[in-house]
Amino acid sequence: MEPAAVPGFLREDGLRLLLFGGKGGVGKTTCASAAALDLARRHPAASFLLVSTDPAHSLLDCFAGSAAPKNLALCEIDPQQSLQRFKTQHQEHLRTIALRGTFLDPSDVARFLDLSIPGLDEMMALLEIMAWVKQQRYACIVVDTAPAGHTLKLLGLPALMRRWVAALDAMLAKYRYMARLYRGAYCKEAVDLYLEQTLADLKNLWTLLRSPKRCRFVPVMLAETLSIHVTQVMLRELERLGLPVREVVVNGLLSQPSGCPVCAEWASRQRLELKELTQVFSKYAFWGLPLLLDEVRGAERLLSLWEQARPLAQADDWPLAAVVPGGGFNNVITGHSPVSHPAPLPAASMKLILFAGKGGVGKTTLACASALRLAQERRGKEILLFSIDPAHSLAACLGCEIGAQETRVAPGLSVIELDAQAEYERLKRDYATEISAVFGRGTEQAGTDFAFDREVMERMLDVAPPGLDEMLSLARIVDLMDRKRYDCFVLDTAPTGHLLRFLEMPELIEKWLKTFFALFLKYRDVFWLPRICELMVDLSKKLKLFRRLLVDARQAALLAVTIPTEMAYAETLDLLAACQRLGVAVPILFVNLLTPPSSCPICSALRRAQQPLLERYRTTCADRHLALVFRQDEPRGFERLRVLGRALYAT
Repeated sequence: MEPAAVPGFLREDGLRLLLFGGKGGVGKTTCASAAALDLARRHPAASFLLVSTDPAHSLLDCFAGSAAPKNLALCEIDPQQSLQRFKTQHQEHLRTIALRGTFLDPSDVARFLDLSIPGLDEMMALLEIMAWVKQQRYACIVVDTAPAGHTLKLLGLPALMRRWVAALDAMLAKYRYMARLYRGAYCKEAVDLYLEQTLADLKNLWTLLRSPKRCRFVPVMLAETLSIHVTQVMLRELERLGLPVREVVVNGLLSQPSGCPVCAEWASRQRLELKELTQVFSKYAFWGLPLLLDEVRGAERLLSLWEQARPLAQADDWPLAAVVPGGGFNNVITGHSPVSHPAPLPAASMKLILFAGKGGVGKTTLACASALRLAQERRGKEILLFSIDPAHSLAACLGCEIGAQETRVAPGLSVIELDAQAEYERLKRDYATEISAVFGRGTEQAGTDFAFDREVMERMLDVAPPGLDEMLSLARIVDLMDRKRYDCFVLDTAPTGHLLRFLEMPELIEKWLKTFFALFLKYRDVFWLPRICELMVDLSKKLKLFRRLLVDARQAALLAVTIPTEMAYAETLDLLAACQRLGVAVPILFVNLLTPPSSCPICSALRRAQQPLLERYRTTCADRHLALVFRQDEPRGFERLRVLGRALYAT
């Protein structure tokens, strides 16, 4: 393939921030790493930073031990280390604000500030990026983001943090008023300057994020249905936020196959998807990257990646095969089962089954197929399939409308895509209603309006831990469990890094709830919210119930899903180690997207590259059932998912 023109985000001078995002498994890390290396090579006198905000980092795996050039720094953000740095730098200011602006005493404030922050990954990443932008040490910061849903949460944080600063500022309002009343004037102190500087930093970052000349967000995707669905959601949200997007990268495109019906069908589907993309999203510049038969790892291979890019003004710009008439991918694979060594069907005692793994390995597909199989096998029983990934894909996979309410989609099977933000907004409304009632009574009794205290308490939820919304949505599922509405719950999880945060979060939230509840009891004569206290107690009970269920191997299991690549292998080992530490059973490992035996040069090369990884899975996971799932027509819609579900498990 002749080298094509260079994408705009590599040739335009002045870009300070370059972010790569998309559904898990589409090649974000590879594209971000290759872009950072290309920029560093083109501008040897400038310094660059390549940073990962994904809790399940793979930057170092991508470089595979090779050294980055001297003008390129690499950073995989560690949220706990970032939190410790944040506390070291700012804890005294926060302590002063809390003591001046609330009725808490020093021991109460110390307890709050010593708590870990559940759901802190995105917040700490944002704070680190803010600091680097402010330092102006790097000509450009290239960001390898977490999978789509959590990246959008990251990009929504500047607005949330402005509310956080406003809440802290409200805490100081009464102190400033009293100072002016008794001293006649108020001079700004260190805490005032801290809040002003934080607000200015947030404003500068938000201005940078929305500046087309200085910032670019590059969605990366595959020419596949689920990837397209997630990219559409992401583009709509990026447009709403006002973030500049000009180019979209379509990765993993097949070149013209020769004589292989499997590759021909695969390429035909890609052509159809590309045709739709270039028509529906005509305002974006599409760039295609070829399917490479070996993983792109190491600085040398990464440096050559963008030389293989080609602009796609229309589908015909990429040399894909013509459309193959007839039955589809599975029909051209003859004499080969789609699954080898199928897994045992989960026992009837199983109440909770989680599908987990790296982004893009097929968790959603296998969760949907498994839920349909369970509904078929457990006649007379009710199954609920649900998702906690902020970038939901269940509806796209099943091919039907699904929302935040339980939807019956097949006999014995209902589906729900939880809306964590809606659950959080509901809590805020309940809180606001009760605050209004409390201060209404206080005004009648004391004959005065506690304006300062009221504003502080009204804003208190703005400084709640970021993971609270996810736990509130989980509590809704536990409520259904408690009411015995369903016999089994099948969970399509977020990719590995955020799943592990989710599994650890109940314990962290429980500490927050204990601290809040202790304060409500301590100050009940001054400030008492019976409805909110009741909700907190209820949430605490539900989180404990979920945690007990999660570690009961007779009733709960995590089914790991992976693919035969180096980066997926490393992430799978991290997942298995974390599950062992947390006491979560992982009896089955699905190795997905294996290439079946073939005489085709492309298929044969892919299969040869996969075999060493497959042997390593067999060795390191010898104590688990290993089910092998071969690449097949994208299993979308009930009919194909039922076929896959029958093949996944032994009869």
